[in-house]
Amino acid sequence: MTDSSGGSLAEFLDALGSSAPTPGGGAGAAVSLGMGAALVAMTARLTTGRRKFRAVQADMERVIERCDAIQASALDLAEEDAEAYGGVMAAFGLPRGSADERSARRVAIACASEQASRVPLRVAAAAAEIIELAAETAAKGNPNVISDAGAGAALARTAIRICEMNVQANLGSIDHSVVRAELTAELAMALEARDAADGVVDSVLGESAA
Repeated sequence: MTDSSGGSLAEFLDALGSSAPTPGGGAGAAVSLGMGAALVAMTARLTTGRRKFRAVQADMERVIERCDAIQASALDLAEEDAEAYGGVMAAFGLPRGSADERSARRVAIACASEQASRVPLRVAAAAAEIIELAAETAAKGNPNVISDAGAGAALARTAIRICEMNVQANLGSIDHSVVRAELTAELAMALEARDAADGVVDSVLGESAA
């Protein structure tokens, strides 16, 4: 198993557990997103091509297309998150000896923090879509494998929770009220999907217990 830069999954996990500041939680969120997308796609693929599920063939093909696209973008988002966090660290490292330097540093931190919020919000928005697709797949798909759709929803929920923490951590460094309001509104939309993920898992558990 490899990441987008050609390294193995083991190497990624070693880097994640090292003392280096990146990759960090944001990269983990993006990888969780990719795994969630893959599991929902797998559930849909194990539904297509079967006479019993002919009525939902087109729906499952659409699910596969969207999940594949999101999965393909997930590792790129992990790298973008690491780069954005690096920008925040660089901004905090700027000199602050004079008033002009302190002012420039504040502006740089605000700009970097905005970027470091927008990347996880993209992850969260994609995770929200995966949760929606997981719900559809769990309801329509092959019942023998819908637990994988539930697992996909759970992983996407985890991605959103991590993104929630990252965005909240950055908001305090952003002075522009319009930007703060925009980021907060985007986060609120993702949090609605976060709560919906539990419903997907509960429905799968209900089917298993029936």
